[in-house]
Amino acid sequence: MNMRFFSSYLIVFLSSYFFCSHLSAASTGTLTIKFGQTTEDTFTSTHPEAVKVGVNDALGGNIYKEMPNDNKEVNREIVFEGLKNVLILFDKNKALTALQLEFKGDYFGMLSKLLAKKYTAGIKKTSFIGSSYMALSNEGVSIYLMRSYFFSNTSLLFIKTKVKDEILTTAPEDILGDEEETLDYIVQRSFSAI
Repeated sequence: MNMRFFSSYLIVFLSSYFFCSHLSAASTGTLTIKFGQTTEDTFTSTHPEAVKVGVNDALGGNIYKEMPNDNKEVNREIVFEGLKNVLILFDKNKALTALQLEFKGDYFGMLSKLLAKKYTAGIKKTSFIGSSYMALSNEGVSIYLMRSYFFSNTSLLFIKTKVKDEILTTAPEDILGDEEETLDYIVQRSFSAI
């Protein structure tokens, strides 16, 4: 077995553990941050390394940032190697509202397969220039996976569908036909205080 194959297998195995700890489980989110279960209080107690970086004025909730690969205390078996930043948004009632994971590099192909096994896929597109977009959903949460072009960074966004729909009511009409611009608008409005 060559080393490249083994490394690829190990990355897929560890990422599936991080994202899909129990494929039969219906909860939406990551291994330690789940919609309907994680509150701001439980998040801050289980992720003391997360830094509060602002407040979303529209929702009245706090925004946190975590850089898992910079934290020496994190259990390396469950942190995805390419994970760069994690942004977490809570509403004024301290309920998890949005979660964005930013990856260093192109993980679209691998992540899209893992997510499609756990969640209901809606749209999957790849353009000629290599931008890729995938929309999924699960239990009132919209999930978006995006890569802007070949070999660029990959972004994964989980957001409550109700909140996403509220944000889109204020979106300029000219961006609504473009998935990439619409997603950028949703992210910008969700994490506007950063």
